[in-house]
Amino acid sequence: MYVSYEFYTETFGTLIPEKDFPRVEAEAEAVISYLTYVNGDIFAKEDSRVKLAVCAAAEVVYNSKQSNGASGSAGVKSESNDGYSVTYVTEAQDGQTAEAALRKKIAEAVRLYLLPTGWLSRKVGCCHVCAGYDHSLQ
Repeated sequence: MYVSYEFYTETFGTLIPEKDFPRVEAEAEAVISYLTYVNGDIFAKEDSRVKLAVCAAAEVVYNSKQSNGASGSAGVKSESNDGYSVTYVTEAQDGQTAEAALRKKIAEAVRLYLLPTGWLSRKVGCCHVCAGYDHSLQ
């Protein structure tokens, strides 16, 4: 685990119960690794900005698990009376998987913390501006 529950509660928030934290924190790390793999191992060195990004992503994961587990939490998108067909509102766009929607929400949550660091850059080999820049956040 890159982020301890103690760091989370002292620095970021208290939404996630301690018993659920390891599971959602691990999923948050996995998505952040997926988003930043082009630039190396984001978790190789300790950095408070990366820890805050993990906390933000963990809360997104936790909220997603909570809303998916709550019955009747989605609103009705459309309803047909004759054949009784109901379509519920979801956060995902039509045709988008739940996993893809969750990754998008996590990317939006971590952007605030990681965008200034260069970790979210998709340029392979980068450019002259950051040539020689160590993306491992010294």
